[in-house]
Amino acid sequence: MPFLRENSGKLSPEKIGALLVVLFPLGLLLAQALGGGFAAPDAPGLGGPGLDAPGLGAPGLGGPGLGGSAPGGALGGEAALGARPLIQIILFVGDWAVRLLLVSLAVTPARRLFNWPKLLLTRRTLGLGAAFLIGVHFAVYLVDTGNLATAASEIVLRIYLTIGFVALLAFAALSATSWDGAIRRLGGPRWNLLHQLVYPATALALLHFFMQQKLDVTQPVLMTGLFVWLMGWRVMQHYGRGTGFLNLSALAAASGVLTALIEAGWYAAATGIDPGRVLAANLSFTYAISPSWWVAGAGIGVAVVSEIVLRLRPLPARRAARA
Repeated sequence: MPFLRENSGKLSPEKIGALLVVLFPLGLLLAQALGGGFAAPDAPGLGGPGLDAPGLGAPGLGGPGLGGSAPGGALGGEAALGARPLIQIILFVGDWAVRLLLVSLAVTPARRLFNWPKLLLTRRTLGLGAAFLIGVHFAVYLVDTGNLATAASEIVLRIYLTIGFVALLAFAALSATSWDGAIRRLGGPRWNLLHQLVYPATALALLHFFMQQKLDVTQPVLMTGLFVWLMGWRVMQHYGRGTGFLNLSALAAASGVLTALIEAGWYAAATGIDPGRVLAANLSFTYAISPSWWVAGAGIGVAVVSEIVLRLRPLPARRAARA
């Protein structure tokens, strides 16, 4: 497949856009590094003393999962985390890796719901971009550890690192076969079967993310809720219910409820907090909007936009019947 071009040779706006999305976190990383955003603070910050404690942001494959929620991993502007700049970079890169994973999984529903067939051209770029960030994430972890034997020992002995490493291996296999020659050599059915690994691998990444964040799981809950919506849409699509405002609205509501239940269940298992209190907190908007509402709201937004787009630009009859 030609780079940045369609098979006809014409420049592809979709491919160019996908490349810019992949380069965006790398640009942010460079800007933060040059601006001192990863410099060690004068005094221990949020998690400074606990960076080496299991489950509290210990250095490893995932930082917090394959995408962290700690400062330094968001869009920028947060205070530096701890006294080890490499850990901050691990968290930052991991954060964006999981975001790109979810964006790449969103390509298939988006191209159908918005009747945008050429959007499929972005999936390989986004997927490989996410895999590249995961590779950088792991490479920086190895540099920070400073010893391959120590890194191997941590991966074997710490279950959250083991889970993250298994996810890494899965994404490495997917990346190694993400080219046209691999499709020809494996054959379409076997290639498709292999690439179904992206779903359990992403689930493992999110589980690893949760295991790192024992106190505040807002980011893992939000990303998991979005993953629930993406997987729910695929189930609905399989049964011919993947479009339509009512169907998508029901999916949004169900995803929001499941997100709240996941959050309550995690807090109950990890901290012993009464699940009822967590569920009740989801109904309060005193301090912040809970991840469950963000997930439900995003789902409703997709339903509304899809309804408008498909009314203005309906699916062809054959594709509409399949959808």
